[in-house]
Amino acid sequence: MMSENKNIIIISDSTGKTAKRLMDAVLAQYASQKVIYSIVNIFQNIREEKQLHDILEKIDNDYLVIFSLISQELQKKFEKMLKERGFLYLNVLEPMLSILSKFLGVHPDYKPGLLQVVDDKYYKKIDAIGYTVEHDDGRGVNVKEADIILLGLSRTCKTPISMYLSCNYGLKVANIPIIPHPDLNQQLLRRLNGYPLERIFGLMMDPDVLIHVREERSVVITGGREHPTIHSYFDPNLVREEIKFCRQLFNENNWGIIDVTKRAIEEISTEILERLKIES
Repeated sequence: MMSENKNIIIISDSTGKTAKRLMDAVLAQYASQKVIYSIVNIFQNIREEKQLHDILEKIDNDYLVIFSLISQELQKKFEKMLKERGFLYLNVLEPMLSILSKFLGVHPDYKPGLLQVVDDKYYKKIDAIGYTVEHDDGRGVNVKEADIILLGLSRTCKTPISMYLSCNYGLKVANIPIIPHPDLNQQLLRRLNGYPLERIFGLMMDPDVLIHVREERSVVITGGREHPTIHSYFDPNLVREEIKFCRQLFNENNWGIIDVTKRAIEEISTEILERLKIES
């Protein structure tokens, strides 16, 4: 077995992540072999012939050159350079593009960086989900970094709406429970001070529906057993007072109000997106 170090470089017209992932998957098959190899460098955003010349001037032809260039013209020029200088190389896109073009019956767009756009959206969505989980039910300390803030009484669908917006639209959503108490009210106002009013939404529900939802929830909480304080959670008079308090709070602060009564999460989310003029 040869033991000298085998050097590899990756050249890409975007980030090089596509070629890097492919190489990692393939190189893993050689992990048990007594050979030392390393990806010495990843050259990103290479879209001009001069850049390719400059890279080859820095290495010798003992290197393996892996490249991911979508421009056919640049591919051909680079392959000619590599052959003339005796480099071993692999064009990772050409075989797949060639076969897929024959299979699909159409030519690709030949635009560099399209996968990175997809990746960026994916990672933005992951960040949004993490943020939303951290800022569920009043938790979290970076509320003002939210794209949307949802306010509402217990059992008004704050969490499901928040997660739906994060998972499907990559939006950071903080949701905060409303508890009718003057001191807590002032704390909330201080916490939201300076945050754009148009991105705050108060969730409202028909009192009879909310009473029923809470009553069902109380059975889950107590396991069907009697509890001395649980009845206040779905007491009709107290629930109606809570709803009255909420409506007054939302109106006084010019926060948007969304009625969530017997509505699907998708429908509620679409209304929020439409009000914010975010494409759904």
